Amino acid sequence: MYVLMDPAPGDEPARDDEELLVRSAMERATDGAPPLPDLVPGALVQGRRRRARARVAIGATAAAIVGLGVLGAALPVWDGGGEPVRAWSAASQTSPVPTATAVPVRPPVHIEPSPGETSMADLPKDEFSRQRVFQNEAAGVLEALLPKAIGPVRLVDIAVNRYRGGEGSPVFPITFSVRPLATGKAARADRPCLDIAVKGLRCDEVSLPGGIMAQAITAAGNAKGGNTITGVSVRFTYGHSRVTLTVGGDADAMVSAPVTADELVAVAGDAKFIELVAYADARPMEAKEGSVRGG
Repeated sequence: MYVLMDPAPGDEPARDDEELLVRSAMERATDGAPPLPDLVPGALVQGRRRRARARVAIGATAAAIVGLGVLGAALPVWDGGGEPVRAWSAASQTSPVPTATAVPVRPPVHIEPSPGETSMADLPKDEFSRQRVFQNEAAGVLEALLPKAIGPVRLVDIAVNRYRGGEGSPVFPITFSVRPLATGKAARADRPCLDIAVKGLRCDEVSLPGGIMAQAITAAGNAKGGNTITGVSVRFTYGHSRVTLTVGGDADAMVSAPVTADELVAVAGDAKFIELVAYADARPMEAKEGSVRGG
């Protein structure tokens, strides 16, 4: 599991990524090790050798993890069954480690970019790896927290904020965006929370853990044959970022998103989800508001 700082909203990270990874590696390398016995004069030499070997082992472990790049410690681990699985690190959690079975890392959904549009494949190698690891972890968290009716959650390879629920049909588009707020003249006010019945729009002001105020929105979408589909969103500000979590309906199959506003609010307030938000806020992966992604 990657190492995430948990800064208070608005705070800047206190240490760089490499220092955090090294510290985590050292803690994991020594975790559970029994204390060394008292040394008598005749064993001093052996003790010095033992400590030297331990330092070498710790250094090698730290170097290997740093070599994976930022978030490298989040790379999937193998459970021996031939399929990578995600494993959460208790050291990085502020809540108990979930008891549910590990969520497998699923292959991404490929979307070919339109002419002139960029995709994650155009990123520098290190940044691509960082974002892909984040997407894998986010997909696992979303699959574990969202209603089972949404089905398996897979990342979409065109952008770090794109995911998809379901397999076959129906499928449900998911957006999980942590986008830096615009500053200066480009800054914009928060959208008002409005109910517009004729447009099938409902918005409720809700409070997440930690006193974070959010908007929970249910909106009617496409209409076909007298039927409409609905999608659900939760949006809020965290630190220096605007956070949006949206689950849409399947416009082709005309199936609404199988999640309620209350259920999505519970996902957005979960400690594991907020941990992902805190990481993306401290180390942005999306363009600042007001800029346009593309070629």
